[in-house]
Amino acid sequence: VSIIIPTKEEPYIQELVNRIYKTLSGFDFEIIIVDKSKVTPKLKGARVIKQKSNGLGNAVLEGLKLAKGEIIVTMDGDGSHRPEDLPKLIEKAKDYDIVIGSRYVKGGKSEDKFYKIVISRIYCFFASFILGLKVKDNMSGFAVIKRKIFDKISLNPRGFKINTEILYKAKKFNFKVAEVPITFEQRKIGKPKRTFKEGLRILMFIIELKLGLR
Repeated sequence: VSIIIPTKEEPYIQELVNRIYKTLSGFDFEIIIVDKSKVTPKLKGARVIKQKSNGLGNAVLEGLKLAKGEIIVTMDGDGSHRPEDLPKLIEKAKDYDIVIGSRYVKGGKSEDKFYKIVISRIYCFFASFILGLKVKDNMSGFAVIKRKIFDKISLNPRGFKINTEILYKAKKFNFKVAEVPITFEQRKIGKPKRTFKEGLRILMFIIELKLGLR
């Protein structure tokens, strides 16, 4: 299992790495941190590489080039995605090709502020409607994806919604997709980086995907 975590000035990352090791003690895994910070952090238990491109999606692709696993995990570096949810996502991947950590299926939960949840649900609905995605949390950044999918599709990500692109482009190959309930927590330290401008970029990204421009 290769866990790829894009970061940028993320003060919680060492604690997150420690939690992953505690949770996955019985697994064969590696952690690859693709970092865009001004000063690249020195971490114990993870391979840290300096990101050469821009955007979270491209960071995942850079990490993928170095990943050794047949199972690829994407997750945020701020602690909002709980390592404790990883075992059930990985277990589900025995029967599915893409497993989404979902806030919006039964048993899922988001501890975000109410207005952020509303905005997120609107984006998810818009993506479902435009792209024909049956995944309720199609904007989730927490996913377990088999490597064969990356070998099959061509990705041109914008911002941090690479998993939305993967879900859409994998549709025509009939890969099996499942959602597993997770608890999405608020970031542990630091300020969120998402802005209104980023929201507009997401909407444009969805439209570009539909029109085949990405």
